Amino acid sequence: MASRGFLIRFIDIGLIVLFGFIMISEIENISAVELAAIIDSEDPEVDEDRAFVTVGIAPDGSFAVSDGEAGELAAGVVGVDVLGEILDRLKVAYEVEDRAVIVLIRPHEDSIVQRTIDVMDVCDRLRLPKSLQMDLELGERSEEA
Repeated sequence: MASRGFLIRFIDIGLIVLFGFIMISEIENISAVELAAIIDSEDPEVDEDRAFVTVGIAPDGSFAVSDGEAGELAAGVVGVDVLGEILDRLKVAYEVEDRAVIVLIRPHEDSIVQRTIDVMDVCDRLRLPKSLQMDLELGERSEEA
């Protein structure tokens, strides 16, 4: 009987500690990735007001930056600071033309997730909208079911 009372007290203390951690933890969105929206492709002003910049993430963790209009700008960029400088220059160049830069992030399936988060952090710091572009391959379904 004594072990039953100990178990109930142990569970009670565990729940108090759990709720304590929940109360003091910070629960907020640090980075928000907007999902794709339907854009009317027949509206010519939609494409004129936006400039798409693609940041590819290679399996080795390096970045390749390409502009939709100018082609590939930089490949093999390793540092996040260098990536930030490149995106900042593009942002300033397109602001002169009254165009908004949208960063398309395309990670390779073998790249580590931290590099994708690094690109998102750079976009947040520069206040650039971003979109995560991934090619998802679904496995083949078995016909046995």
